[in-house]
Amino acid sequence: MASITVNPGANALARSLEAFANWRRDHLSGDEKGEAQVFLDHLFRALGHGGIHEAGATLEGRIKKEDRGGTAFADLIWKPRVLIEMKKAGADLRRHYRQAFDYWVRAVPDRPRYVVLCNFDEFWIYDFDAQLDEPVDRVPLDELPQRWEALGFLLPREQRPVFGNDLVAVTRDAAARVARVLNSMIDRGVERHEAQRFALQCVMAMFAEDVRLLPAHHFTQALHDTRTGPEAFDTIGQLFAAMNAPGVTPGGRFKGTPHFNGGLFAKACAIELTNEELDLLRDAAATNWSGVRPEIFGTLFEGSMNAGERHATGAHYTSQADIAMIVRPVIVEPWQARIESAKTIADVEKILNDMSQYRVLDPACGSGNFLYVAYREMRRLEHEAVQKLISLRRGPAESTFVAFARVQPDHFLGMDVNEFAVEVAKVTLHLAKKLAADELGDEDDSAVLPLDNLDKTIIATDALFTSWARADAIVGNPPYLGRRKMVEELGAGYCARLADSHPQIGGVSDFVTYWFPLAHDHLPVGGRAGLVATKSVKQGTSREVSLDYVVDHDGTIIEAVSQMPWSGEAAVTVSIVNWQKGGTPPAVKILWVENGQQRIEVDHITSSLSPEVDLRRAQKLYAPGDKAVFQGQTLGVTQAFRVDTVEAGRIARTEPAAREVLHPIVGGVELLNRQDVNDWVIDIPEGDADVAYAKYPKLMRQLESKALAAREKAAAKQAEANAELLASDPGARTNVHHINFLKRWWALAYRREDLLDAVTGLDRYLTVTRTGTQNRMPVFAFVDGKYHVSDSVVAFPFADDYSFGILQGLPHLLWFKERCTRLKMDPVYTSKTVWDTFPWPQSPPRAAVERVAAAAVAVNDRRAEAFRMGQTLADMYDTLRRPGASTLRDLHAELDAAVVKAYGFDAEEDILTQLFELNLALATRIEGGEHVTAPGPRPGAVTASTWRFPAPVLP
Repeated sequence: MASITVNPGANALARSLEAFANWRRDHLSGDEKGEAQVFLDHLFRALGHGGIHEAGATLEGRIKKEDRGGTAFADLIWKPRVLIEMKKAGADLRRHYRQAFDYWVRAVPDRPRYVVLCNFDEFWIYDFDAQLDEPVDRVPLDELPQRWEALGFLLPREQRPVFGNDLVAVTRDAAARVARVLNSMIDRGVERHEAQRFALQCVMAMFAEDVRLLPAHHFTQALHDTRTGPEAFDTIGQLFAAMNAPGVTPGGRFKGTPHFNGGLFAKACAIELTNEELDLLRDAAATNWSGVRPEIFGTLFEGSMNAGERHATGAHYTSQADIAMIVRPVIVEPWQARIESAKTIADVEKILNDMSQYRVLDPACGSGNFLYVAYREMRRLEHEAVQKLISLRRGPAESTFVAFARVQPDHFLGMDVNEFAVEVAKVTLHLAKKLAADELGDEDDSAVLPLDNLDKTIIATDALFTSWARADAIVGNPPYLGRRKMVEELGAGYCARLADSHPQIGGVSDFVTYWFPLAHDHLPVGGRAGLVATKSVKQGTSREVSLDYVVDHDGTIIEAVSQMPWSGEAAVTVSIVNWQKGGTPPAVKILWVENGQQRIEVDHITSSLSPEVDLRRAQKLYAPGDKAVFQGQTLGVTQAFRVDTVEAGRIARTEPAAREVLHPIVGGVELLNRQDVNDWVIDIPEGDADVAYAKYPKLMRQLESKALAAREKAAAKQAEANAELLASDPGARTNVHHINFLKRWWALAYRREDLLDAVTGLDRYLTVTRTGTQNRMPVFAFVDGKYHVSDSVVAFPFADDYSFGILQGLPHLLWFKERCTRLKMDPVYTSKTVWDTFPWPQSPPRAAVERVAAAAVAVNDRRAEAFRMGQTLADMYDTLRRPGASTLRDLHAELDAAVVKAYGFDAEEDILTQLFELNLALATRIEGGEHVTAPGPRPGAVTASTWRFPAPVLP
């Protein structure tokens, strides 16, 4: 929809937004239900739009509920820009973070880039692809006139927004500065492990002083007071010793420093720094570390590794949003369901007790990203359970039973072969505990300090040769490495140990596959796991030793991403697999297709990460207005309405006006087996006999002798049969089609006006024989636009080469083969079973459309050449059933490849499965009120080929 394209200058926009803020204060109370839509409409107008609808946004946008039980409604969706969720005035927007995130996850396809939570007086703006827990900006309504850049993505002419809380940038900068200090120390000979521990102690000190765990900026002040390396050795060493000392430091320079330890400060590192290193640390300390995101601070870990190490261990940064694709179904959803269904105090107390015993394991934890997200989510779930318990007790105060956290960092277990990664992971969870406490309103920092000692729960070891600790859920992103590179990257000795310890895994399976059977065997009954892997995990030998093993041993894949590009630095396409071992898995499974951009609900997900392909469950896709397939004309009394060329010429000479109702007609047999057609149809469109006699008196008298008697006989026989039926059963349903034919005896039985309207004006259009031959592929062919076709032909009103290519291409042929009905053994093309469910390519790039069209032209031109040499279409395609070199076969192979590319399908995957996934995805979009690409030409669908089945000329 069009929007006002005026982009007011900054001053005009500021005045408009100031007027909007004043209007809100004067006229709205902040009622979520009654005033949200008018508030949003006025906001859009203040930003320069004509209104919400004029901008193209949708109010009450449909969102599939997470419980698969219906539909929720986001207050506003404007794809692909923004999703806005309104809450009542004064609402604490922190409490609605998960709802906003869940809506965003399911707002596919064209998921909005930004999410805004608003309580009428404040806008919290999220960019979940960049940072998850914290908004990228918080803008009070009163400040909007001056800070409108934060909503630049909402302007009629979209502007890049300017955010004031971009914590990703802060984190990357901080990590890079500390990494430079670390690498400098290592380069000048400081023992690596010592340098790494010192760097992490610095990180904890900088974070602690900015989140008020240290009583003052002890670390920063020490750096500024230090002039030389020896002074730094003494001063910083003393601070770290104080952070390691039990109790609270009673006096001296670092008076009031609490006990940190947690293993990190068990050995207080003291290193004599260079002047350059001191400067780098001073720069790093100048950062506000309260804004540093621990979940991505693993960039410090990666920044200190050389490229070879990073490749060998598969280490790379992973976005929180992608991690949530595992943590949500494996951890969050089961607990959420329990909390929502709890009805009594005893129910909630049981939940809280079970939470205290719940353990999560990442067997390839790297720098702890998955453990961080899992911990933060479990703390939020615990908080929800506590709030529900308080509401159920209806008491004046919270009891001591609910006053402490049961979910602790040492419930989150990790393993990794890289010792430094393990130390980073421990620090990540230490920081997570403080951030969770702040988010959830835990006021007493005594619950945070001293730091938990995680030395026994996150350990440096190789998970493939180590016993795993007890866990209820297993998550992670194990390393990827192709089988052929394993010896080169890991060494022959290591690979020999793998073969001895895991003899069931071999062939060409990826290194990542080792983790799947280990994880599955380690799960308790009812436990869940979720792992990221390369897409090869669903293919061949890799699938056999991983996902096949899971499903063959009482595992059920509950949610999966078939394949998607990964968010990390590793340029790979991954699959995400979440499964449950035994128990009662959810009845409806979730499969993400189209590179993770479309969510579909299925009954079963196979080990190929596809829906179980039962094409009987394919959904109808197209509305009546999209109809693009038609059955040909049914003559009825064939001997009356079908004439040869000689007779047609005689009728035209005798009564020139009759030329306009004489049309060449072709049927399926003629289309395939003839090179010319000698048949014409008499097709009188008039519905009134008076008009027909006035226009074509001679022709009407001819039809009296050939059609009227036959129609009278058939009508009388039907009337007699009806009378007998009603005599025996007065309520019986009778047939009257022959009786109705008699009312218009001069007309065809079924004229197919919709077909004629669709092809009128086309120079050519596409057809296929309705009933084909068992051993010959369907042959789609253009016929001259002058033709009418009989009911043994199915017609498509397309004249372009692209549409021909899609219909003749492999995906459509496979769909036809599986969805067609059959006459004896021969396939029958029907609109309801084949066409109405066949998914057309969705918004293919112009280059892909042009490639399909070019390949279709080549096929059609080759047909024309063979036709000129005397071959019929049947002759040409019967040749393809025999072995031997064939130009036409090669051209069809090129066409098939082009069509698969236009769909965006993976040529190595099963095409029929991908079509079925697309069908379900499009049905989901349609159910949500979204537009899908209907059949027919696209930009670039040129009409370059000219051949069509030739029409005869009336003599």
